[in-house]
Amino acid sequence: MRVSPCPIRAIIVATVVGLLSACGSTPEVDSRITPQPVPPQAVSIFYATNRAPDPEPGEYFGSERGELSFGIARVGIPPNHEIGRYEKPSVFRFEWDPDERKHISLRDIEALEQTVFLARMQEAISASTSRKILLFVHGYNVDFPLASERLAQFATDLKFDGPVVLFSWPSQGTLTGYTRDETNVEWSQVALTQVMTMLLDNIPSEQIILVAHSMGSRATTRAYKNVTNELPADIHAVMNELILVAPDVDADLFRQESAPALDRMEMHVTLYASSADRALLASKAFHGYPRAGDSGEGLVLVPGVETIDASENTGGLLGHSYFAEDRRIMEDIYAILQTGLRADQRFGLRAVETTAGRYWTFRK
Repeated sequence: MRVSPCPIRAIIVATVVGLLSACGSTPEVDSRITPQPVPPQAVSIFYATNRAPDPEPGEYFGSERGELSFGIARVGIPPNHEIGRYEKPSVFRFEWDPDERKHISLRDIEALEQTVFLARMQEAISASTSRKILLFVHGYNVDFPLASERLAQFATDLKFDGPVVLFSWPSQGTLTGYTRDETNVEWSQVALTQVMTMLLDNIPSEQIILVAHSMGSRATTRAYKNVTNELPADIHAVMNELILVAPDVDADLFRQESAPALDRMEMHVTLYASSADRALLASKAFHGYPRAGDSGEGLVLVPGVETIDASENTGGLLGHSYFAEDRRIMEDIYAILQTGLRADQRFGLRAVETTAGRYWTFRK
């Protein structure tokens, strides 16, 4: 008996239609296994500034002198952030505005009264493992957002778990504002002295580490000297680590005045210098004398200061921001912050002996 092919064809057609229908529909996906976008990391840094508020909305602080004020700045770090890289919009990538998924950007600030600021600092130090404070002073040609973003990147890359404090003085934030910046950084040493004294008097930390970049080294060294004249000698047990990166300070003045004073105070001083720092070369040409952050024949070699020649390292277009852009330098600073090891004990450095004294370079 011959079987009709119609039922078989009907079954095949029904199966194909069912498969095609399945392909055309959107399957229900378990949200638990769907990759979700990684949100930007929010980093909070404390700030103390003697900048006047900026009259422009959303700009926070400008370049004019103001009263000392306090608060918290919140900075977004993109999920794909790379250590030693300051991600920012680039016209070469047709990027005009910050995108928090790609760029480091200042989100907002929270202004605080001094008493509230200190209370929040006390909470932060109690919650930290190290009970250390990092106080950072920026240099020339830096506005408030840039200073906040740079410090947030720096602290994130170094995995510093204690409270981080930015002292932002009224730099003009322009290449042409050098002379005015010089005047303002000198004027700011009084306010910085107040901030250092405030932290020593009110925050129960085990150590306060001072980090100064470029022109900020001038206010930092003088403010510290003021503090030691005003407070008891036992402050040395707390505020005992100073890192100077590319200090834009007259080299002879540093040798004759700052270095001996720091040595008497038993301050641990690390100085990073570079002959590839074009910003300091310009400062040398402007002043007519070498800077303490210069390398080569003018390298500062004095008792009590561990000088590291970072000339082979890189740091931005001018070679001036290498402290936050070169991984070897960041690893070296990390070792100082985490362990307090001196230069002879840090693995990445190599000692160089000269008739003028010893300095260090980075191992190849």
